[in-house]
Amino acid sequence: MPRRWKCTVCGYIHEGEEPPEVCPVCGADRSQFVPEETEEVGLLQDLMVNFRLHSVVAHFPCGLMPTSALFLLLFFFTGNRGLETAVFWLLLVVIAVAPVSLASGIYAWQKHFEGRRASIFFKKIGLALCLLLLGLVAVLLRYGQPELLAAGGWRHWLYLLCLGGMLGCVVFLGHYGSKLVYLTHSQGRT
Repeated sequence: MPRRWKCTVCGYIHEGEEPPEVCPVCGADRSQFVPEETEEVGLLQDLMVNFRLHSVVAHFPCGLMPTSALFLLLFFFTGNRGLETAVFWLLLVVIAVAPVSLASGIYAWQKHFEGRRASIFFKKIGLALCLLLLGLVAVLLRYGQPELLAAGGWRHWLYLLCLGGMLGCVVFLGHYGSKLVYLTHSQGRT
């Protein structure tokens, strides 16, 4: 029966007779793997021990940006100004939550991954900063000209470009986050 090995840097679980040469998630060498101890814990205890703020706040932008895109498309088809106004308010929530997500992500990286210099972390930090910057530009454009989408012109296109860029950022943030999380879950880690 193969043993289960846990990466002490990122928590990745490997099944096999020996630990891998290199962790496929964070790049730690085999010396960072220890045999996994399995123990049963209750839901409340598990929540208290394993709660991570970043896992909660990171999903706000990832859920709100596609919702904003849907509302924007519906606005273009229906002309309903309420939908466009909803996009603006959703953007405000995204840029309010983005700094908390970024800070909690950096904290989690330092605490749970020992600040390991792996490209995946730098990509996530860069994407989060890009999301915040594009969001600030979009909100300032829209706040300065509430009829922005009806007015046309270069600001109209810059606003749409910012929204598209923000949507791209959350897609890639979700992709890289899943690389960190779901690889370990597929190996049986909860």
